[in-house]
Amino acid sequence: MEKYVATPQLGIKEAVQLACSRLFDFKGRSRRSEFWWFMFVFYLVCYVLGLFLSYFLPSVTAAIINSSLWIFAMGVTIRRLQDNGHSKWWVILAFIVSIVCNAYLVNSDFMFELSSVNVNPESIVKSLVNDPYIMYLSLLDTVFNIVIVVMCLMDGKPNPNKYGESPKYQLASEA
Repeated sequence: MEKYVATPQLGIKEAVQLACSRLFDFKGRSRRSEFWWFMFVFYLVCYVLGLFLSYFLPSVTAAIINSSLWIFAMGVTIRRLQDNGHSKWWVILAFIVSIVCNAYLVNSDFMFELSSVNVNPESIVKSLVNDPYIMYLSLLDTVFNIVIVVMCLMDGKPNPNKYGESPKYQLASEA
């Protein structure tokens, strides 16, 4: 039986550099440290950029630009799932469901009521009851994202899988 040894964890700088050098690489595998450090920096950048854009652009335009940045996080997320042997289709389907959910919300009475000056809770509940697709789509989006987060939390398999060699584990003779 082969014995695998874990290599040292990546630091924030090397993890973000590695993830950024492979932004559009959907093949291979990524370690947890690469994924989580990249996502930490990515969320900070998106938050700051979102604040900055919201001051200078209409809110819909700022939201579209900020949402389009999620394409940059897809590569590292797909590689992270592939480290556990899971398919990239989880991320692609979650992205599609999120786009459909957000597009539906933007065009619904719910968002109109929610963004009004004097928000009336009764009218918000009424718009939700009259349009159950909002709740269904939001629930589906939430479930997909929770499943992906859980899969990203799990440690990668030490053995090579159909997506390549493990980025974390090496055979004891190679280490």
